[in-house]
Amino acid sequence: MNDKAIKPPYTSYKSFETLIGELRSHEVLPDVIDRSLGLLRKRSGSEQAALIAALKWFKLIDNDGARTEQLDKYLAADEAAAKAMLKTMIEQSYSAVTDGTFNLKSATTQQMTDKFREYEISGSTLSKCISFFLAATRDAGIQVSPHVKAPTISPAAKRKAKPSITPPAEPAQQEHVHSKPKHHQKPHDDSMISIPIPIAGKDGAIILPKGMTDRQWNSVVKMIEFIINNYRETMAEEAGAADATKEPS
Repeated sequence: MNDKAIKPPYTSYKSFETLIGELRSHEVLPDVIDRSLGLLRKRSGSEQAALIAALKWFKLIDNDGARTEQLDKYLAADEAAAKAMLKTMIEQSYSAVTDGTFNLKSATTQQMTDKFREYEISGSTLSKCISFFLAATRDAGIQVSPHVKAPTISPAAKRKAKPSITPPAEPAQQEHVHSKPKHHQKPHDDSMISIPIPIAGKDGAIILPKGMTDRQWNSVVKMIEFIINNYRETMAEEAGAADATKEPS
């Protein structure tokens, strides 16, 4: 199999396609594709790691992030040539699945899941890896068994894998919360308000300035929703991202 230090792509195939399209639109590309690149900076940290891992998996960049000749050819190829190149990249990168020793055209979901477990992945990461593979093979015109679907992660497994998230706080604030666990956090001064948030037996709070306008309140509501969703996604995928970018010792 491909070097196990780099896991199979677990980002969404659409995200990978979008990045390739953005790279194609640039006349001049940097020598190195890393997190500092503007195309990646606009994405979350976990998505950056997943996309870089996908580029490494297909040998479009090397372990140091340097562009390879294969990336340059892939970006310069027309639609038909790019499809042929993608087919070759998939067959080479997923050789254990595509070399004919595995019944790719008639396999079941369980057989595909067992095969992907050989990459030392599990849970939601495994499901995402198979989803990417299925989408990529469709795009490349590789025949895959109609019986194969990305495995469903049971609610129990999701709860087990989900990390405990503690809202960040200053050391002095943490001490206050620990000493009075039944009371929500108080603001630092009278210009602030504290909105208590009960969380299944735990106490949380959001501290905001007083006297906000309706427009400011609407902005705060949208921002809080965005931050919480992004923070939860990042934490849930952090372990998988670390594994994906780990280099051989």
